[in-house]
Amino acid sequence: MEALFHLRDFGYEQLTELTLDGLLIRLTESTWVRKGAILSPAERMAALHSLIPPGLALSHDSAWWVHRGLGRAPAPLNFITLPRRRWIADDGFDVHETTLADDDWCLIDGLPITTEERTLYDLLFPHFRFPTAESSRVLRGIIAEIPTGLRHRLRDYLTEVARRPFVAQMRTALDREDQPPEMR
Repeated sequence: MEALFHLRDFGYEQLTELTLDGLLIRLTESTWVRKGAILSPAERMAALHSLIPPGLALSHDSAWWVHRGLGRAPAPLNFITLPRRRWIADDGFDVHETTLADDDWCLIDGLPITTEERTLYDLLFPHFRFPTAESSRVLRGIIAEIPTGLRHRLRDYLTEVARRPFVAQMRTALDREDQPPEMR
């Protein structure tokens, strides 16, 4: 974790100067990283540690950033209530009030986060539920980013949760992107 620099340990001016000198890159409002550092999911989660309220699991874009992301953490952060309950605080987060099965979330660096498969389901879902003119392009982009091994795990996950909304359409989209371009 020596690649991370936290505001609590250094002055804002110091970190800003090192950023302007090209030595650090800002990840969150309170964490910087050494330029060129390759971070693990545990290190990206550690960068968000002070920003995660108790009772919430990191999800959607925020979870994808922890699992696979590059660059700065997405803002606002996205969470799912754990367990499902009404979330009334207005602290600048996007909180989704839904039920997570036990195998839909895991711990990284001691903090709850949706699994990669559940995260992808959550990222794909709004483009099927509320399709826009951009949905087709966005779906192709999300699916193209999924590494082959994870794509197989996602397909298995979608088979397990077949009764959820839009699962069949998600499988069809995955299958279409796996075909050669001339067959799509």
